[in-house]
Amino acid sequence: MQYTNYDFLTVSEAADLLETKDTYVYTLIRKGLLVPATRLPQFKLSYPSIIAYVRKRIPSSFRLALEGVSA
Repeated sequence: MQYTNYDFLTVSEAADLLETKDTYVYTLIRKGLLVPATRLPQFKLSYPSIIAYVRKRIPSSFRLALEGVSA
């Protein structure tokens, strides 16, 4: 699925995007590395915050290629 800067993702959707488990996304939230945009009735993460997290994690010599997003 293609997301825009205005989309909010559930924990499951964020886990799919990051190719990891839901529990790891909850761990990132608990550690403060991902900040949910909403908490009730469920956690929702903004797409830009997920991309910012990924950009912080990759080495500066790597390039992040996102579908439909210009660098």
